[in-house]
Amino acid sequence: MAISTRKAVLADRARVLALIDSARGDGLSALERAEQGFVQGHFDEHKLASIEATTGIYVAEEDGQIAGAALTSATSVIDEGPPRLTVDAALRAGLASSADRLYLYGPVVVDRAFRGRGVVRSLLRAVDANLSERFDHGVLFVEQSNDKSLAVHRHLGMHEVAEFAVADRKYTVFSFASGTFCDPPAGSSSSSSSSSSSSPS
Repeated sequence: MAISTRKAVLADRARVLALIDSARGDGLSALERAEQGFVQGHFDEHKLASIEATTGIYVAEEDGQIAGAALTSATSVIDEGPPRLTVDAALRAGLASSADRLYLYGPVVVDRAFRGRGVVRSLLRAVDANLSERFDHGVLFVEQSNDKSLAVHRHLGMHEVAEFAVADRKYTVFSFASGTFCDPPAGSSSSSSSSSSSSPS
């Protein structure tokens, strides 16, 4: 059965939170975390509710099982630290005339059983289709120790906009123009193969 995508609803929250928690890489070595990808940041029901009320959460599923989820955030509700620094870097790079023309993408998390099936690309299509008319660019940040996530977003053709550091952690800022993922290439489907991983938020 093909993987389908949709905007998340209230009933999805518990499963989305469980998926995020499963991708934190707790108990793994630094090398394993780098190779497998990991998610950072604090997420709870309240935070998911605020995301749902603005730009939304998007899920990929197959036969009722959530294969992956992508969170997005309006710049009006993002936290300080890496999220705010990412938006600031995007504005300095001239990606938009104001912060309200940008949205933050991530984290994106894929269930291990579904990796390698194009889930991230499918989620990006859903995100882009829903948000491309309201925003100029999606922006995201990836910690530079997260080799898997860096590789995935480079493979997807996203642009590396800037770098910044918070304490002893270094991050790369990526961007993609609205409309980049809306229309899949001819002959492809939502279950086409591509790399997939998780990115920090």
